[in-house]
Parts: sequence; C-alpha cells; structure tokens
Amino acid sequence: MPELPTSQESLTPEKSRKPKSVMALVIDFLSSFKLATVLILLLMMLTWLATLEQVKEGLHATLNKYFTIQQFFVLCNLETDWLDVPLVIPLPGGWWVLALLFVNLLIGGIIRARKTPKKIFIFIAHCGILLMVLSAAVTQFYEERGTMDFFEGQTSNVAQDYYEHVIEVAEHTNGNPTEFNVIRGKNFMDLTAGEKRTVRLPNLPFDLELRRYAVDSEVRSAAMLPPADKQPVIDGYYIFPKKSNENAELNVGACYAKILPKSGGDVTECILTSQISDPNGITRPAFTVRVDGRVFTVDMRKFLWVMPFSVRLDRAVAKYYPNTNKPESFESTVTRLENNTEAVAEIRMNEPMRYEGMTFYQRMMGRRQAASDSTPYSQLEVVRNPADKWPEYALYVVTVGLVMHFLLRLVLTIKSTLKRFSTPV
Repeated sequence: MPELPTSQESLTPEKSRKPKSVMALVIDFLSSFKLATVLILLLMMLTWLATLEQVKEGLHATLNKYFTIQQFFVLCNLETDWLDVPLVIPLPGGWWVLALLFVNLLIGGIIRARKTPKKIFIFIAHCGILLMVLSAAVTQFYEERGTMDFFEGQTSNVAQDYYEHVIEVAEHTNGNPTEFNVIRGKNFMDLTAGEKRTVRLPNLPFDLELRRYAVDSEVRSAAMLPPADKQPVIDGYYIFPKKSNENAELNVGACYAKILPKSGGDVTECILTSQISDPNGITRPAFTVRVDGRVFTVDMRKFLWVMPFSVRLDRAVAKYYPNTNKPESFESTVTRLENNTEAVAEIRMNEPMRYEGMTFYQRMMGRRQAASDSTPYSQLEVVRNPADKWPEYALYVVTVGLVMHFLLRLVLTIKSTLKRFSTPV
C-alpha cells in the first residue's frame, strides 16, 4: 500500500520560540491582570484595617501610617476578641500599592490595550481610574489644611495650618517687632529624643540648636512633678511628651532650644512650645533673649498662610437638635473682600465656598462666653488643593465609560440574538 504524502510543514521541525528579554518580562508582569487583582485586594485590606485603627489613633496619624511615601511597609494592628494583644499584619504601604496600580493601569490598560471600537469605552474608564489615583498623589504632596476662627464682624486673611508647627524669631525695636524669621516645621519636627539640629540664621547674630521635638506635649513644673525619663529641666520646667491627639490639629508641639551667639557669647537654653498657657491658666509669653545688645523673641506656633483676599464673618447661626448638643446645622454668612469689591456667600455644613483654588468648609461654632446672648464665632476649615475636584471628574469619566460600554455590549448582544433567530435552519 503506497504511503500517504506528508505535508512539507509537518516535516519541518517546529522552531523554538526566542526567549523574552528581562525588560519584556518586567513589562508583562507590571501590565498583568493578575497583578491588578492583587493590588486591588491589598488596597481593600489596607483601607479596612486603616478604618478600624482610625477610631483609636485618629485620622491624621492613621493616614501618615498607611498612605505616605515614607512607609514602604506597614505593620497593621488588628484587635480581636480571641487575642489579648492586637494581631500584627505586615502589608506594603498604601502609597506604593497605589503607585504600582497606576503603572499597571497605564501600561496594561492604556499603552498595551487593544485599540478597537468595542474597547473604546473601557479605555475611557481606565483613564478615569488613572485620574483618581493621580489625584491622591497630588493631594498628599500639595494639599494644605488650615482653620479660620473669627467672631461676627471680624475680618481675616490668614489661615492657621492644621499640623505644621513653626518657630518664629522676631527682633524688637522700641518694644515692637520689626522683623520676623520663620523656621518651617520640616527643619525640626522630625527630631527624635536623641537627635539635635542647628538651624543657621544668616541675618541674625545667633543660630538655633533644636532637639527632642514632641508631637504633642505639655510643659510641666519639675517642682510639682519631677520628670520620669531624664528629660532636661530648664528654669524649673521640662517637656512632658504625650501620645498624639486623635484630632491631630489639637497637638501642642514643643522642643528644647539653645541660642548660639555667633560672637561667642553665653549660650542660652529655653523651651519652645505652642502651649498657650500653663496648667494654672497663666498665658505663656514668648521667650525673650538679648544678643549683642539687640532684643529678640523666639516662639513656637502653628504656621500661618496668607490668602490673596480677606473674609469677613457677617453672621453665624447654629442650630441643635432639641435637648441635645448635637448640631443640626451650622451656617455662616461671609463677605469676600478683594480689590475694593465685596461678594456675599453662604457657607453651610456640606455646602462649602470655593474661590481662588481654596475651599471653605463650615467646621464648628461657639460663643465668646457660655451665655446664649454672647458674641458667636465661627471656625472655617480652609483647604488648598489643586486636585480638589479631580476625584469628582474621575468619577464622571469612569461612570460614562462603564455605562457606555455596557450599553454597547447590550446592543451587540441584542443584534447577535436577533440575527441568530432570524437565520433559517
């Protein structure tokens, strides 16, 4: 029986595939759907654990622990009923998970994705998600939060930063401050118990040596309660460090400082604190020092940033639920003053005022005294964030992309079904 002819293709040995380069393998990994799935699950886990921990530690401290660029790994604490101590779960930092997800979506969902008419709306949805992730990064690096406190009739153009403490050095002439030098918090707020740093002041006759910054603290008298952890005692007082307040904006910063005269004079030590008064209610003045015949004050306070316009509080109205201290509504009527023009605006709970890249939220209200007829005051939260509206825009983009994609798939499915039923057997 003659042999059947064999095709030339079957006689040719199969060519071995060329192995991928390391770069190609890395790109395949970064753009894979499996990586995206793992990253989203990690974000869900981090968000859940951070939400549980926020109740005890406060929002600001929890965000700094879970979602900052400095935290490459996070030791998450999960409290359970069956363990006496919290269960420690090591996870990658949330900032880095989001950064990797951004790269994954950019390569896999945008660059390498198939550009076909059927995929156009998925492409749009991916762009919306990228914008949302990007807004989180911009917010962390550029957002500023502060408060404005004023009574009815008062006008202000400055906001007090929520978290950053600064050291202010002012020279006094004839009893009045004539020149201010501000040392920003990045120069000393990272100093731990065993660290110190010298801040050079080129325009002044002295430098400052700073050490042992306390995030939240109280200046105490050593005569009333001696320090327990070998804290330095200066003029009978020392810094008693406390755990950071759940509301981080209420933290009272403090540190030890040395005045180092450049002419080689005597070194003066002092305690700098944003604590307004001592435990007896006596107002704590700024530290005063004389160097080379010139008088200076050195003080710590929250950073103040100036706005390009002023705000006047015209009316503050607070309503509470009957027989409770729970607020029903806070409403402030304000007037913006800019370039000799005035504009009236209403600020209510969940109804902020947006202007010049800043957002003004109604935060709280009170009165000068306990009496109900005393002058009311209003506290506004001021937020400067270039990405303030980006999450909203991203949500619109994602919603439009997904809705249009599902409608397109529905139309294609209906057409395919009708075609199948209309085809004769």
